[in-house]
Amino acid sequence: MAFVFGMFEIEVSVQGAIGNPYADVRLHADFERPDGSVVSAEGFYDGGRTFKARAYCGQPGKWSWALRSDHPELDGRSGVFYAEPSRLPGKLRLHPDDSRQFAYDNGEAFLHIGDTGYRYVADTEPYWKEYLEQAAAAGFTKIRVWFCQGRSDIGALFQSDRTRLHLAYWQEMDRRIAYAHLRFPHVQLQLIPFGEDEEAVLRFETGDPSVMLALRSAVARFSAYPNVQWCVSNDLALESGGRVGAEREDAQRQETASRLRSGIVQIAEELARLEPWGTLLTNHQSRFSGYSFVGEGWSDIITLEDLGQVTGERILAYRSAGDRPVVLDEDRYEHWRAPKHPRYYFRRLMWSSLLSGGHATYGGLHTYRPFDGGLDGMYGYYDACRDGRLKDGAHDFRHIHRFFRESGFALAGAVPNDDLAGNAPLLFKAIRSEDGDTIVVYLANPTVYEGHAPDGFGGVYTDEEADAGTTAPTVRLQLEAGEYSVMWYAPSEGTWTNEGTISVAAGAACTAPGSGDWIALLKRVRG
Repeated sequence: MAFVFGMFEIEVSVQGAIGNPYADVRLHADFERPDGSVVSAEGFYDGGRTFKARAYCGQPGKWSWALRSDHPELDGRSGVFYAEPSRLPGKLRLHPDDSRQFAYDNGEAFLHIGDTGYRYVADTEPYWKEYLEQAAAAGFTKIRVWFCQGRSDIGALFQSDRTRLHLAYWQEMDRRIAYAHLRFPHVQLQLIPFGEDEEAVLRFETGDPSVMLALRSAVARFSAYPNVQWCVSNDLALESGGRVGAEREDAQRQETASRLRSGIVQIAEELARLEPWGTLLTNHQSRFSGYSFVGEGWSDIITLEDLGQVTGERILAYRSAGDRPVVLDEDRYEHWRAPKHPRYYFRRLMWSSLLSGGHATYGGLHTYRPFDGGLDGMYGYYDACRDGRLKDGAHDFRHIHRFFRESGFALAGAVPNDDLAGNAPLLFKAIRSEDGDTIVVYLANPTVYEGHAPDGFGGVYTDEEADAGTTAPTVRLQLEAGEYSVMWYAPSEGTWTNEGTISVAAGAACTAPGSGDWIALLKRVRG
């Protein structure tokens, strides 16, 4: 038996010789779903004489399967199983009503609050369970995870001759992904198979069979998990004309950038071809260089790396360029270009991104480096705060969940509109419902903001110093005249203040109940 929106696994074994099971045995499973459609998924070797194949059970009812293989003991095997209803959310998709937002397969909206947990699946990280459990408790819904044991090296995936996989490492990754699915099915793991391994991407471009083996194995083993999505690589310089240091690039660097971009496209197209269950796919590239794949058929998410994006400027620009979710996956970290007031900074960044119609990711410790008992490696978020490694930068993310749960405001279909709050996005971010009757305004109330002009590492970044102001902020609302109910939400406390109703004329002033930053929820009163 299986569960709807869960994963089902076939396990079979053979008695005869298998040679190199990664090269000499090919296995596919054809799954017939209850609606009669058929999905073909590649199987994988899992040690000894055992082979497996997996299905993502997106439909309730009777499923059947049949194996195809060049190994005679595997070929032709078949069976059936039943997928029973469950409370699992299922895979993440583009929202059916708004392709710039996300939803789970069960119809629940997905609130993207990302974290950077690169080494979650690395077998040398001792506190991976604590990390995951505390990330979920903090309100994170997506974790960025790469396969690398070293930052720029996927060598741990292979045995020394690279014709066989380092199976124990793959099985440990599998165990940790399965643990996340079973314990926290609403948390997405964004799997980054190639990490920052530039050489591996270039090897793929030249047809290196070991890199293809890694890609095929990743899809076969992990694609059926409901809690995963794909990101080909991380932080590679794919553009020769980025905004930082482009004038200093030599011809060799330009050629490498071009080859890397070509390699990413080839990997992504092959991954999309292999992918049987419609798992979301993107790529991540170097800071300030934007996203090179808007409009590509395989690209489901526009992924950005920038700095000081407290106005949502880059998110808004890419919303205009494409019709996919825009995710700011790297900005400041608590330990890189650190803000003076991290709790305020990351709260401001997250709200500004959401009200720009996009999504953002937090960065805390050095999770790209192996655990060292200090700042490097995986720790539980609250453990790290308690021990002084972090300064509460993500403490207010849980309150974001509460706001959207209790307000009922739907980001799907909502329209970012800073003009409603005077078009001063450093101070006020605004978004309205599709029908225009509900408006959400974030009053950032920063102590420093004049001159803020991010533009590469030479820009002016007032957000690095800003804290929430000690006076009550006032916003002048440019709304259609009428009567509106007003509720105030304190994003640092997760508490509501009921202010009743106001009559709005052009440029009406609306003052928060106290100091600090605030969320105003306005609803037009009709009839």
